[in-house]
Order: sequence, then structure tokens, then C-alpha cells
Amino acid sequence: MRRPSLLLTAVTGLAFGLVGCGDMSSVSAPSTTPPPILYSGQPSEALLQKMRVAPTAVAYSGVRRVEQSWQVGVTVYSTSYREEVSSDGQGRVALQGLELIAPTLPPRREELWHMLQESRDGFLFRYRDFRIHDVAQMCVNYSPIATGVRTRVAGRECEELVFALRHGAAFTYNLAVDRESGLVMRCEQVATDGHVMGKVEFESLELNPQFAPDFPWDESSNQEQPLPESRSLRVAALGFRPRLPEGDGGRFLLVESTIVRSPEPDGGGEIPWAKSTLTDGIEVVFVLHGGDDSSLLSEDVMRVAPSVGPWNHVEGTLAGERFMALGRASADELLDLIASTLK
Repeated sequence: MRRPSLLLTAVTGLAFGLVGCGDMSSVSAPSTTPPPILYSGQPSEALLQKMRVAPTAVAYSGVRRVEQSWQVGVTVYSTSYREEVSSDGQGRVALQGLELIAPTLPPRREELWHMLQESRDGFLFRYRDFRIHDVAQMCVNYSPIATGVRTRVAGRECEELVFALRHGAAFTYNLAVDRESGLVMRCEQVATDGHVMGKVEFESLELNPQFAPDFPWDESSNQEQPLPESRSLRVAALGFRPRLPEGDGGRFLLVESTIVRSPEPDGGGEIPWAKSTLTDGIEVVFVLHGGDDSSLLSEDVMRVAPSVGPWNHVEGTLAGERFMALGRASADELLDLIASTLK
């Protein structure tokens, strides 16, 4: 099978902000148990809605420290860096990598790291960090808990919250949320064994800053286009009838469908894909359909790649057509979403 891996590799690399496992520092996998949580009650609807819009509706600028780790076998790989995040409160955002703390890389590879961070800043802002994308769907899938604990992060008074999946939870989110702005000032993604898979924490924050007229706001570079409503226009735009995941009242809700293009592996042109973005209220997953291709094997073949931290991806052929799916969801859930497109 000709592997449609260029787009997949790009998106997966963006997802976790990795330089490459071989370049990361490694330690033995920890054997810990999660600390007990003192449950108090549910956070208010007002706070949840404030958290949903805060990343782009609040004007702010701050420096965050990002720590990430992922396990391969019995080895845990880790990376740590600082970044500056900004929003004008009107929808424009910017994310800039400032300093790679660990691991120590040769100058040329560190320069490459900065280039990669710059190329994927928009994706990291939207999909790496904890976000409430849909409050109602989040409440269907998660148990949001206010612990009753108050803390301070970067000089801001915060409320500690915990978000855990109601069914099949593989990790939880431990948050410190600024009560005034709704910004998540600290987020820890914790596995069931207590291992902290990721942590993003503000070290400084300025609300309502003054931005220079030429401030470098993020500009989308993937040239996605909305998928037309008309069936005939969809076929004309893609060259095939797109198959989209069905909303079956399950965990994931369809947010939007777009058209993206990736280079042909042999450099002979571009491959159009129908890309569906879905959310369970917090996590976002992507399902891509690339139509049929005479060079693909006729039998059904789906490949499940090794997990990258909480991220999974699958790709292959069903009914002679190309599919891939990826996100912070189990491989089984991704395969189910692909299967739903064939109904």
C-alpha cells in the first residue's frame, strides 16, 4: 500500500511538540500512585463558560513553562521548554518558543527545534493545551470537580479543578484556573499510575497588555477550506464523495469538516482529504478520508501506530479508500469513528 503518511506525520509531530524520541532525555518509568483528591463539588456553569472562551477572548501575554513526557516500553522520554503566549482578546493569538531547557541539543539541532516550534505554533495553541471546546459535550463525557482548594500561580488567585473521563479514563487533568479571567494557569495531565504526562504552567502573566502594531500574530498556513454543503460541490472540490463520521450520540461530536491537501509521496502533486474535526468537549480528534486510489491494495488494511504519549493514530484502507484518524483517544475509538463513515 502506498502509505499516505506525510500529512499524518506532520500532524502527529505537531500534536505533542516533539523533536524526536532519540533527542529527548530519558529516565526509568516511575512507579507511583496518584495523590488523593479532596472532592468538593462541581465548578459553576459560569466558570466553565468563562474557561471556554478565555484563551482568545481575554487580552493577555505571559511566559509558560512546558514539560512533556511519554513512555516507550519501560523508558520515559521528556522535554522541557519555555514559551510566550499572547492574545489580543479579539481572536488573534501568538505562541513563540523562547528557550529549550532540556534536553541539551547541539546548536544546529536546537535551531531546528525553534523552527519547528514556529511552524506549528497555531496547532500547539489550539490542540496541545487543555481547552473546553464545548461545555455541554464536556459534561456528557467528563466529571468536572472543584476541589475547594485555592492556590496562586504567577501571582493570580486560582481555583483547583479536576477533569476526568466518566468512562474508560486513561488520564485526568488537574488544573489551576484564574477565577477572574478563566485562563488555565496550570495544567497537569496525569496518567492512571500517577505519571505526569504533560504540564503547562504560567510563570508570568500580564492582562490587557499593549501590543505593537507589527506584533507577529499567528497566521494559518495549512490552507484549509470549508467542505461545501452541496454534495455535487463536494465531489467537484475533492474528486470523490467524502465519507464523514456519523454523529451517533457517542463520545465525540462533529465540529466541522474541511478540505486539506498533502503532497504526493512521489512529489507528483497533491492528495485532497476530507478532514472531520470532532470533540468530546475537551479532546479533539481528526478523521481524514482520501477517496479511492487504484494503487492501493484491495483488501482492508488498518495500521495502528505506537502511541505518542496520549496521542494515537491509525491509517490504512477500507473498501479500497484511504483513511486516517488521530487524536488523544484510544485506537479503538479512532477505528470506530472511521467505521462509522461507511454506514
